[in-house]
Amino acid sequence: MRRMAPPGTECDDIPLPSALICNIRALNIVLERKATRCAEEHGLTMPQWMALGCIGNGGGEGITHSDLGHRLMISKAPITGVVDRLERDGMVQRLADEHDRRVSRIVITARGTETWMRVRSALRDYGAEQCACLSPQEQHAAIELLARLLDSAAAGDPMLSSLPVREEIDN
Repeated sequence: MRRMAPPGTECDDIPLPSALICNIRALNIVLERKATRCAEEHGLTMPQWMALGCIGNGGGEGITHSDLGHRLMISKAPITGVVDRLERDGMVQRLADEHDRRVSRIVITARGTETWMRVRSALRDYGAEQCACLSPQEQHAAIELLARLLDSAAAGDPMLSSLPVREEIDN
């Protein structure tokens, strides 16, 4: 952690929670960069790939724009742009809602599902490579510890506490 402190800063007394969170954030940055590059290799942005996963989870009836925005924690304007590009590329389609014609539902196409699965497979392979330095027992312990931290962090945020955060991760 010393390399992250400004020159002349005393680093010997870094509180353990600060060091832990700093390492988690640094790991997130590295993993996010790789995930972004992986998605881009398949013609997607990371928000598009994540949207495909949420839309695919909507099943045959699809998902509304507002539900998608809520799950991805993105406002309406960016969601519209993401869905527009996915629709243009034949990965999703908009359908009129059966009960409310003012609402459109987004459903994933076969092409969208295939693309999403290819990126997921590549990311899983990368994850397996990175986690090879940990035993299966250490991986289970890390999952449990990080899940507890996630629950703790989400509980303090009204926007996150109502979301099925842990369920979304397994996609």
